[in-house]
Amino acid sequence: MNLAAAAIIVLLFLFYLRIRFFRMKIGFTDRGNASGSGAGSAVLARPPVELNGIIHFHSLYSDGSGRIEDIIETAKKLGADFLVSSDHNTLKPKTDGMEGYYGRLLYFAGEEINTEFGHLLAVGINGEIKRGNYADVLSAVKAQDGTAVLCHPHNWWTPWKNFDVEGYDGIEIINLDSQWRGMNPLYILVVMLSYRINPFYALHFLSHKPVKTIKFWDGVQRRGSMKSGIASIDAHSNVKLTKKIRIKFPKYAELFSVARTHILLENKLSGNLEKDRKSVAEALKKGRCYFSFDLFGTPAGFYFNVLYAGRYYSSGDSVRLGRKRNGDKNLDNKGGNAIIYAGIGINRKKNKFVINLFRNGEKVFSSKNGDLTYEIGAAADAGEFYASPSSFYRIEIDVYFGIKKVTYLYSNNIEVYS
Repeated sequence: MNLAAAAIIVLLFLFYLRIRFFRMKIGFTDRGNASGSGAGSAVLARPPVELNGIIHFHSLYSDGSGRIEDIIETAKKLGADFLVSSDHNTLKPKTDGMEGYYGRLLYFAGEEINTEFGHLLAVGINGEIKRGNYADVLSAVKAQDGTAVLCHPHNWWTPWKNFDVEGYDGIEIINLDSQWRGMNPLYILVVMLSYRINPFYALHFLSHKPVKTIKFWDGVQRRGSMKSGIASIDAHSNVKLTKKIRIKFPKYAELFSVARTHILLENKLSGNLEKDRKSVAEALKKGRCYFSFDLFGTPAGFYFNVLYAGRYYSSGDSVRLGRKRNGDKNLDNKGGNAIIYAGIGINRKKNKFVINLFRNGEKVFSSKNGDLTYEIGAAADAGEFYASPSSFYRIEIDVYFGIKKVTYLYSNNIEVYS
């Protein structure tokens, strides 16, 4: 064996070891839903009930490879609180009596419906909706008081084709099917080759930031008509190699572990299927949720609120500020400015992190390795704030693993207007 061949073998072996033992985990503190210091430590007298959910997967009822009952068991083992299927153009899991509580896991069926512009996810509906034109499908979802979400808007395989439509409630910001289809072909090859060695290594590539979809999301926020953002799995576990050969890749359990949508409720679920399905759908519709790449760890202690006139507002809320008086920025009747608080229980000794505050899609403030406090009235951009009818604030949290940065968590918006 010559020296060059030996060097190649050594490099391949080292690369194998890197893949085999690769791990990226966030260290969290044990604090609850509150900041560790300062005014943010009393963010909410009554913290919301937080539930983590798995949204958008396909089963044997359409083009997936798994039985609903088996997928439910998988979600239970992974500690999900709720599970929403989305088989194509059918609500048959519901009519077949599959919905209900399985232990503490709530499962109910949604539907991914074909329209002329792309696929629309309907959550919280009771009756099957036939594929058709967008206006008719949306009307049918609204008639059932359901939540309408644009599916994988920038997936090259089945993208959304008309970004000027109105009436929908939310957008899939993270769609794992789009995440891997949108990767560089070289990365896709690495994923395929490394999957059998270490699924975590292969799947961590799905955590890249969907820049185009986020830009679209930021651009469609309107006064009194916020669009929520969610993370969807879009799992099929059914990759077609030839007309007759398919492989169960990636497995449901592995994809379900990558990303979650976390809803924030005022009260615990009641145990009643109809009532709780509506509660979940309403939280998604109103943006009372955030989403994260839980592959790196389940979020602990995250909060994002606006304090104004003695009241705390959360994602999905709209805050009307008092008018300017006597040259003041945005004082309310009590003389207090609107203050934004955000934080998360990441152990800064284990992971460096940055909490970024965005207004109308532009980053306006950041806090490194600690909680964020931002006073709107005292901000240098207060004049620009008043020049627009509404400002939409949201949070992104970047976490560092050595020099590698991952945008780990995304909040929904809080609207602030005057």
